[in-house]
Amino acid sequence: MAEAYVLVVDDDKLILDLVTMRLEGAGFRVTTAMDAWQAVVQAGGLKIGLVITDIQMPGVGNGVDGYRKLRAASPQMPVIFMSGMRPDDVAKVLPTGDPKMRFVPKPINFEDLQKAIKEMTGVDRKL
Repeated sequence: MAEAYVLVVDDDKLILDLVTMRLEGAGFRVTTAMDAWQAVVQAGGLKIGLVITDIQMPGVGNGVDGYRKLRAASPQMPVIFMSGMRPDDVAKVLPTGDPKMRFVPKPINFEDLQKAIKEMTGVDRKL
């Protein structure tokens, strides 16, 4: 994943900036989007090795919609969802049985995010 980007998608600029700062501080190359449509456009123009996306976002589609479009183009792309939704609600919207997908609740615990990144990419960098 050394040459690939981490695509971070969130409509909350504070969260987007915080996650980006922590990832870049750990040596990851990061690109960002603030909705699912921008994420799909970004992924089409760059080599993306991992997507970290919010679930609920305004605009064209949510995080799950973006996931489906990205997976259609790259079936093995690892995706980490993040959300402040209640666990029961998350379980209703996330796809099941996908070994290339993880979930990290908000507020973000960066140790949990680091663990999910390691599981998805094999890269273990302190966030």
